[in-house]
Amino acid sequence: MMTNLTIPMLIARTSRRLAKQFALEQPNRQKAEQVYFNTLAICVVKDYLEWMGIATEVSAAESWNAIARLGSNVADLPVTGLGRIECRPMREHEPNCHIPPEVWCDRIGYVVVQIQDSLKEATILGFINRIDSQQFPLNQLQPIETLLTTLAELRLGVSSNNAIASQSPVVLLSQWLQGSFAESWQSFQTIFGEETLAYHFRNSPREGDGGVERATLIDLEMQFATQVVVLLVALTPEGDRIAVRVRLYPPDGETYLPPNLRLALLSPEGEVLQDVRSRRQDNYIQLPRFTGEPGERFSIQVALENATIVEQFEI
Repeated sequence: MMTNLTIPMLIARTSRRLAKQFALEQPNRQKAEQVYFNTLAICVVKDYLEWMGIATEVSAAESWNAIARLGSNVADLPVTGLGRIECRPMREHEPNCHIPPEVWCDRIGYVVVQIQDSLKEATILGFINRIDSQQFPLNQLQPIETLLTTLAELRLGVSSNNAIASQSPVVLLSQWLQGSFAESWQSFQTIFGEETLAYHFRNSPREGDGGVERATLIDLEMQFATQVVVLLVALTPEGDRIAVRVRLYPPDGETYLPPNLRLALLSPEGEVLQDVRSRRQDNYIQLPRFTGEPGERFSIQVALENATIVEQFEI
C-alpha cells in the first residue's frame, strides 16, 4: 500500500528493453528473472536521482558488467564521487525484500523498489543505510528523502577532504629525476618484498633505463572502515617532455583492490581528464599514459565510497 512517504515512478520503455537484453544473456529462467528485476530497480532509482539533480555513473556499476551479473546477485548504482547504493527490487505482492549477504558491505545504503505487475510502473518504498539480515520488516524503511540527506552529508565530507588535500604540498617530480624524494614516497623494495615486487612491477620502467618510480601508501578513511592502497607514479624522460604513468595496487599481503575504487587525473582547475575504476578481482588499475612539460601541474584523485584523497604534482 502506497503512502505519502513513497515515490511512484514510471518505468521507461528503454529501461524495460535493457532489462530484457540483460536477462536474455542468463543461463536459466530463474537467473534471467533476477537480473531483469534488478535492472529495472536500478533504472528506476537512477531516473529518480537524476530527476533530483544527483549524477550517477551506471556504466561503472558491477550490475552493468556481464560477468558480475552472471556470478552475483547485485543491483548497485554508483553515485558520482560518493560511492554505491544498492537498488533492491520486490514484486507487487511480495511481503519482504530479499537483500543477499554479498551486498551487505561497500554500500552507502539500500533503496527498496516495488515493481508493479504491469512492469510499467514502480514505487520507491524507502531507504535503509545498513543491512545485517537477508529479510527485514518494511516498516524499518526510512523515507527516500533520508537518502538525499545522506548523499548531501557525504558530499560535504568529500568537499572537506578535497579542501584538505588541496592544501597538501605539491610533489615536484623534477626532483625525482635528480634522485631527491620526499620521505612519504618510497621505493618499492621498501613497501613490497622482492617476491611481490617481481610479480607486480615486472613491466615497470627501471631507473637504469632513465626512468624513475616511487610509491606511497594512501589511507582512505571511510565512514565505517578504512582502506589502504598503494599509489605508483612512474616517470620516463622523452626529450623535452616527461611521460607519466599512474597505477593503484593493493597493499602488501593483499591480492585484489576493493571494487569501485576510482583513480582519476585532474587538471589544475579540478576537471576530470581521465579516470578508471576497479572491478572485482583487479590486481591493479592504471590511467592511460600521459606526457607533460616541466612546470605543468596536475592532480591525482583516489576515491572509494565517501572517502577522497587528492595528491598534487608538478612535472
